[in-house]
Amino acid sequence: MLARHLWNHLTTSVVRRGVGATLGALALVAAFVLAGTAAGTTSAAAKPAGWGGPGKWACGGAPVQSGWVITLYDRTGCSGNGAWYQEPVKDGIWTCSGSPIVPGYVISDHIQSGCNGIGSWRHSLPKDGIWTCGGSPVISGYVITDYIVNGCNGVGAWRHNLARNGLWTCPGSPIPAGWRASTYSAGGCSGLGAWALVRA
Repeated sequence: MLARHLWNHLTTSVVRRGVGATLGALALVAAFVLAGTAAGTTSAAAKPAGWGGPGKWACGGAPVQSGWVITLYDRTGCSGNGAWYQEPVKDGIWTCSGSPIVPGYVISDHIQSGCNGIGSWRHSLPKDGIWTCGGSPVISGYVITDYIVNGCNGVGAWRHNLARNGLWTCPGSPIPAGWRASTYSAGGCSGLGAWALVRA
């Protein structure tokens, strides 16, 4: 009914006002048709895409299967309760705050504004000399050897190294089996103090 009314208005405009009014009326009809089309789209089409992997959207509180992480957050999903995109972990993937940390991985970076404003953390496979964020797990066989108070975008960063003779380890560093802490240096670990690692 509204479309017919607009069409009648268009033909009347042609007679009364000429080309300018006709173009204006055509624009109005086009806007009406486009608005109707947009209203008919599904809410799924409006959802942000995932990483392109074999992921899935889930409502808040849904379990995350072993080996998977949460990578995106949609505030409007799940009827306004929020939806989380889950996918398999991989080296270097950015995860949302609250995502599980998959065993065997460390947290190597942080973006406060990531994941739609709730913060993002990078999952990385460990390697000798990697810097990790405060709160990251320490993988078996590694020790903590240095500290930067402003690292990891203000969270604090800790360097992880594979255990070897003569490394200086920070307070709270795990001491792997077969090793022990020996000589102490007050200035080690950026002033926190450090202990030399030696074979047990």
